[in-house]
Amino acid sequence: MRSRILLAALSFGAASLLAFPLAAQQTDEAVVPVVGEATIRGDSLLAANNAAKVAGYREALRMQLGRLLDSLGAIQAYPQLQSRARAYVVREEVEDEEREGDVMRVSLRLTLNVARLKQDLEALGYDIRTIGADAASVMVIIDEYFVPVSRQVTATAAPPSAMTGRAASIPDSAFDPYVRPEFREPGARTSASAIEEALNNNQFTVLDQGTVQQLRADMPGFTGDLVKQGDRLTDFARRANERFHAEVVVVGATTIINTGRDASGLWGRRALLSYRAIDASTGRLLSSGTVESAAQATDALVARERAATRVSQVAAERLIPQLTRAARDRALRGELYTIELSGFETFAQARGFLQAIQGVEGVTTARQTLIDMNGHRQRIEVMFTRSRDELMGELFDAARELEDFETFDLRNQRGNELIFVLRM
Repeated sequence: MRSRILLAALSFGAASLLAFPLAAQQTDEAVVPVVGEATIRGDSLLAANNAAKVAGYREALRMQLGRLLDSLGAIQAYPQLQSRARAYVVREEVEDEEREGDVMRVSLRLTLNVARLKQDLEALGYDIRTIGADAASVMVIIDEYFVPVSRQVTATAAPPSAMTGRAASIPDSAFDPYVRPEFREPGARTSASAIEEALNNNQFTVLDQGTVQQLRADMPGFTGDLVKQGDRLTDFARRANERFHAEVVVVGATTIINTGRDASGLWGRRALLSYRAIDASTGRLLSSGTVESAAQATDALVARERAATRVSQVAAERLIPQLTRAARDRALRGELYTIELSGFETFAQARGFLQAIQGVEGVTTARQTLIDMNGHRQRIEVMFTRSRDELMGELFDAARELEDFETFDLRNQRGNELIFVLRM
């Protein structure tokens, strides 16, 4: 009996050790999209570009301080650390550079070393809030499609991913010629920038884009319009939860349509974005919609970038309140888990297991959804306010207190579905 329990405990410990580096990645690093600005003096564009980057580093530091400290502490700590802002940047990606008059703007995607920042704050005597570590993690995937000038596409067309309202009446065949690799730029980040920035400002953790590429590599063919993937999209979200502990996956497709020049010679672009936000642990749809925006500029590329940025901002205004509400509900009620037990022989054993789960600290609700005495199977849905690893540990501890549960063991784990077996 002891050897079986010891083996189960060792298996559980090994799983925890494997999961630890992934969890640490979320709390030790943070991805922050920012925009830095600087005034161009003379003809020195390079100097203005560098100054804009420095402003971006400092803005990222300010945002991260707001997540780690209370408002007064963040205000006090910023002047002490702003000269070190660049030292906290682990990786940087320049997403856009734009000159408007005598102002240079640089859009950056920065990965910050949060562990080092915490050490410096502790050395200065600041109390770090736990919200920086407990923030819900979100994976953002926005693909962009660009429709060139064509007689077949009018300014009133809808994107290939638009699924609601008047867009539903427009057949996909009207866009099929333009959703080809030569018109698609999967590496573009413009229409995701405002969503990621809003998530960071509202105490969410945005996962690095490297996680997205790893998951896509595991699912060949998962490169089309993400919003229409259906069951494969749910599977993708659950894999994001299992591998990278993502709690929410936001997917979307932005179509940017060239509307030509107006009478004054300005280039126009329309951007339409369809999105879905999915609870990665359960596959439940949290939010969905289609938004649109438009922009003009003397340069066609600038008009395209502005339209993509603005439609991202409109989507963020709708998304953030809904995701914030979902995160609060999760904190109060917990996260949904499905626990299955097989191999028991008597109803008393099944009832004892249910009662043991109901008595676990952190379980807010536990209800039996299946009891099959002939097949010796039982399924229970549980809302648990703490981490998945803690739930498994609590279940092993609770089972040890039950009669005839000497051979209780974990058979399989798929995301938030835990399958146990009682070998009689």
